[in-house]
Amino acid sequence: MDASNVDQAAYRGKHFTIPAFSKRGGIRFHGSAKSNIIQVDRSHPVIATLNQPFDLKHFKAARRPFSMGKLPPELTAALGDPALSMPRTLDLPVKFPGSDYRLPGKLALVEPILRRAANLEALINPCIDEYYCYLTVDGGWVEVGLLQREAPCHVDGFQGARWIPKVRGNHSYTVSNAVPTGYYVQPFDFDRLDEAKHNFFWEMNRQVALSNSEFEWTPEDGEMTLMDCYCVHRGKPTSIRVWRTFVRISFEVRIFDRLGNAHNPLFAYDWPMVKRDIEDLNLVAFDETSDPSLRVFPHQRPDGTAHEGRNKTQPNLRPRGASAVTDGNKE
Repeated sequence: MDASNVDQAAYRGKHFTIPAFSKRGGIRFHGSAKSNIIQVDRSHPVIATLNQPFDLKHFKAARRPFSMGKLPPELTAALGDPALSMPRTLDLPVKFPGSDYRLPGKLALVEPILRRAANLEALINPCIDEYYCYLTVDGGWVEVGLLQREAPCHVDGFQGARWIPKVRGNHSYTVSNAVPTGYYVQPFDFDRLDEAKHNFFWEMNRQVALSNSEFEWTPEDGEMTLMDCYCVHRGKPTSIRVWRTFVRISFEVRIFDRLGNAHNPLFAYDWPMVKRDIEDLNLVAFDETSDPSLRVFPHQRPDGTAHEGRNKTQPNLRPRGASAVTDGNKE
């Protein structure tokens, strides 16, 4: 089947296209530490704590992603060319524990990005054979004032009350040709929160808002970064109409079986895909008096009612300055 054939899925205000990839033209390779071109600072917190079990204590130190420098200009330009667009692909497994990397041919444009991550991973991660690797590719036009992906502060790979005991933390490589993800390089204190009761992402919103986004850091267009599950970040709106391609390469020891994720025919596996959302946990805000835009899900208006269509709520992270921007698309 060609990747232009897609299934549709939608639930809880989220809309998914699930591409159908072919086995033909697949690309296979192994990561090579000898081929790594990135200078490594092993004292960097993201690298120094690699492979440790998830632990909330790491949020108490400001966490900035490890920069891998910029992609070649021609590759960044290609990611911004709608004529070279790839099918929207969410958390496609491109590596299983102990396997090589396997990339469907329709995603060949991201091969050098995946290799860049795989080579660094081969150098810094002695436990690489315990991990799955998942690829997300999301490209499309982004209109002025809106954003491509959901807006609230969050981390990738948060392990809440469902994960006892905790397992090795998630780490992810990300890059986009334009409108890079915003990171909040500040300490976060969750000592008074209960992971079985409170929504930690809403609390991240609140603590960023208390600092008036003072510690926001944004990489450059085409700059590839390595973050872990303690790097608080969010999608940001654009000031110009732009074609944006966002690429994320995530290393996880857990199976990603969420409905909406893509299937890779280059591997033999059959995971039952299930609807899974943080909404299902019925969590509440730690501070129920905070700005309403900080404690609703993106598909909800600040009053809690559902948006029509694909509009999204963006949190007001500068309460002492700029007013909230409450309507937008979906990071």
